[in-house]
Amino acid sequence: MHEQNASRLKEIIGAHGWPGVSLVGEEAAKAAWLVVQHSVSDPEFMGECVRLLEDAVAREDVAGWQLAFLQDRVRTLSGKSQYYGTQFDVDENGWPTPFPIEDSATVNERRARLGLNSIEERQEQMTEQERKRRANIEQTS
Repeated sequence: MHEQNASRLKEIIGAHGWPGVSLVGEEAAKAAWLVVQHSVSDPEFMGECVRLLEDAVAREDVAGWQLAFLQDRVRTLSGKSQYYGTQFDVDENGWPTPFPIEDSATVNERRARLGLNSIEERQEQMTEQERKRRANIEQTS
């Protein structure tokens, strides 16, 4: 399914460029991002889309968080440190922790430029989600 969706998105990009809000509307632009975000079997395509999203963000044609999540996904999948701190792993106790972040001292500035909350706030959100997940498991046991 992911490969079929990516193939169709490649056709759309070839004909029209990145399907941003001005071309397809907000929901469809988000759907296009979601397709490429899950195209992990085609890292070259994902990298090409990072560049397209950089241009689209500069034109204010897509939400900045889309670039942040895709760029970090591409970087972490290739073994590099992420740039925006959007990709999380779990620690030895199963709690969310961000994958390594390049220049972590300035990550919140980069996040803010793209409309993201602070890395501390995001980690707390992720931790709260895990607390709720664990509580649900305890209730059903």
